[in-house]
Amino acid sequence: MKKLVLVGSTGVIGSKVKELLEAEYEVITVNRSSGDHQLDMADAAATEKLFKKIGGFDALITTSGYGKWGSMDEHSIPDFHDGLNSKLMGQVNMVMIGRKYANPGASFAVSTGILAQHPVKGGLSLGMINAGLEAFVRGAALEMKNMTINAISPSFAKETMELMGMDSSAGVPAIEFAKLYKQAIEEGKSGEVYHV
Repeated sequence: MKKLVLVGSTGVIGSKVKELLEAEYEVITVNRSSGDHQLDMADAAATEKLFKKIGGFDALITTSGYGKWGSMDEHSIPDFHDGLNSKLMGQVNMVMIGRKYANPGASFAVSTGILAQHPVKGGLSLGMINAGLEAFVRGAALEMKNMTINAISPSFAKETMELMGMDSSAGVPAIEFAKLYKQAIEEGKSGEVYHV
């Protein structure tokens, strides 16, 4: 059975990814405070230790990372840095360090978001992070010759909208995003951004 490292297995989307893939993969869960391993993926040294412990793997999916939601006036410069360190560099760490331990032919899938293409008020920091991560994926795909890397760009999950007290009629069920992660690690493409 192939080994899958899933970072962020307790979130709305991550939990659906786990449900969808655990019949076909040995899923190793990595979260900030639960799961098989605990990690702040912004910490490069801790990330290196984690991969040494896990050893070889066939796929890695990250559905994790923080970025501030709020108006331009509500953002401080440190708020930008927090998001860049967490959602952008955290996922970059998982790829840059993880590829040294991954088995030949391994697949990586990271999470960006619709705000990279469709900015909205309140999403300034997250849109910037998502766009930067998509540029990283396209560039990394050119150099990761025996591996694939892709990004999944979810819009709002129906379940997340419900949790936030929003009108969820335009939301996409999280399982639909989970299917994109499966496609991204299995179909052999690289440098793609998957959207629903």
